Parts: sequence; C-alpha cells; structure tokens
Amino acid sequence: MRAIGARRSFVIFVFVTQGALIGILGGLIGAGLGYAVLSPFPVPELAPPGGLPVDVRQGAYGLAIALTAIGAVVASILPARAAARVDPVSVIGQ
Repeated sequence: MRAIGARRSFVIFVFVTQGALIGILGGLIGAGLGYAVLSPFPVPELAPPGGLPVDVRQGAYGLAIALTAIGAVVASILPARAAARVDPVSVIGQ
C-alpha cells in the first residue's frame, strides 16, 4: 500500500480495522458455539439430583465478544505500526 502512495496512517487504519473485524467475527462465532454446546444441559431449576446444571442465561456473551474484539485490536497495533514504517523501495528490491 505504501508503494502506491498510501499514507502511514491509512496503513495502520487498515490493519487495525481488519483486526477489529476478525475479533468481532471470532467473538460472535465463539459465543454462538459456546451457547450451542451449553444449551442441551438443563437449567438449574429443572436439573435432576446429581445432574450437571448449567445456566446458559448467566453467560456474559456480550462481554466475551467485546473483550475478544478489544484483544484483536490491541494485537493488531504492533504489526500495523511495523507495516507502516516499511520503506516500499527496500521491500520491492527484495
């Protein structure tokens, strides 16, 4: 991108945006799979004695998705800064 004239801030923006999208998608998929895996278990009110009650209503799915997205954005900042500092002439010459 730098070779075709993109500014450093744009390169950082693209990397961080991709990190955020991957984080949100991963959080949504993970929360959905977690809910799907836990849904067959009975809620505590209906669990038989000695059973394994799991209350899927207590899950903090929104928090899990938000923390996953924040983690992905934070993890994308360092590679974004490194990509923005690259000199296009030296990379093309390799």
